Amino acid sequence: MRTINRIILHCTATPRGRHVTVSDIDRWHKARGSSGIGYHYVIYLDGSIHEGRPLERIGAHCQGYNGYCFFECV
Repeated sequence: MRTINRIILHCTATPRGRHVTVSDIDRWHKARGSSGIGYHYVIYLDGSIHEGRPLERIGAHCQGYNGYCFFECV
């Protein structure tokens, strides 16, 4: 497994209170040409944590840091 030494948090920038799922984000990222969701985890509004991209795969959302970070989307 690659060395992970940073955590980067992202915000979906959706309207306040809008429920967004891993599937929603996966669909959005694919529509923009990505192979799938770029985030490793997504935290839902209820606080539950859901896996997006497997940790073994390098994330896709923070140029220059993707190789040694994992991403959470809140």
